[in-house]
Amino acid sequence: MQNGISIYAGLDYDSEENLSLIEQAAEMGFKHLFTSAQIPEAQDSENFFEELTAIMATAVQRDFEIILDVNADDTTFFNLEDLILRLDDGFDTPRIAALSHERKIQLNASTVTNEFLTILLNMNANFSNISALHNYYPHVFTGLDTYFFINQNKMLHDFGINVGAFVPTCEGKKRAPLFDGLPTLEDCRNFSTDLSARFLAALGTDFIIIGDGLPTEEEVIAVASAKENEVVMDVKLLTDDLTSIELLKNTFTRRPDISKSVIRAVEGRQFLKQIGAAIEPENFSAERNFGVITIDNKNFGRYAGEIQIVEDILPADERVNTVARIVDEEVFLAGYIKPNQKFSFRFV
Repeated sequence: MQNGISIYAGLDYDSEENLSLIEQAAEMGFKHLFTSAQIPEAQDSENFFEELTAIMATAVQRDFEIILDVNADDTTFFNLEDLILRLDDGFDTPRIAALSHERKIQLNASTVTNEFLTILLNMNANFSNISALHNYYPHVFTGLDTYFFINQNKMLHDFGINVGAFVPTCEGKKRAPLFDGLPTLEDCRNFSTDLSARFLAALGTDFIIIGDGLPTEEEVIAVASAKENEVVMDVKLLTDDLTSIELLKNTFTRRPDISKSVIRAVEGRQFLKQIGAAIEPENFSAERNFGVITIDNKNFGRYAGEIQIVEDILPADERVNTVARIVDEEVFLAGYIKPNQKFSFRFV
């Protein structure tokens, strides 16, 4: 994933800290740098344009693609070819179609409609130069609904457009003037940055940007580690069996046929054969409930090695070992594992 950071001029960020973040993110493989030319509190600063120009110059030196949030009246930076212009207010479809033949542009993924995109298509806009980025929402309780977000992304993907979104910092410095974080999804406002990034990745987001301007090093690492279109869940092990633990270290794929009570992995039995060991019966006497991860033991015959995530309340079965449990605050992630989607576990 070509993820990104945000750097803001004219606010209460130290220039050395800004430059340090750019260097740190570059070392970790980040490719996008988001900034804005239309933050009222920042534009009041007498050094705003000086700071913004210096930020962009440093970012270009470190091979970042710069995403600049602009409105139709602010043409100050339009002549800079290195920028991706993220088009906010005031751009009509003829102008957007024309701009798409001149440079890379970015649509507001939170507000576009199918009708709008169809008009661009009929105007022969150059969709190879068009991506989309959702808004961030500084005001609490105004962030996007998750299902609206999913539907917007599907619509944009149907037009061949990559979509990005923002995660907030949790432990770092939140941006003025509200200091309530800059998430796209309201659900992410109080998540850790790590969980927010994994959630957006699970939802099929193409690139993720840290909205606030001064995250911690751990948060930068977490976003850099997000796995595209994969649901990664923290789990607590309930077994000491080395074969079971080795099996759970793999990345799995959900079967295309959806079961009523469990999420079934395609590869569990295959991986067990590769290990060349047996799963002995253990931890099979308790009822199985939501978020429990199980492995079928050798008593299940040809199903031995099958891995499941339980999404129901199921009776104990001497053929099924309970080997791990998704941590309580992340059980919801299992509900977003789609057919044929990858998923994996992190031991905590």
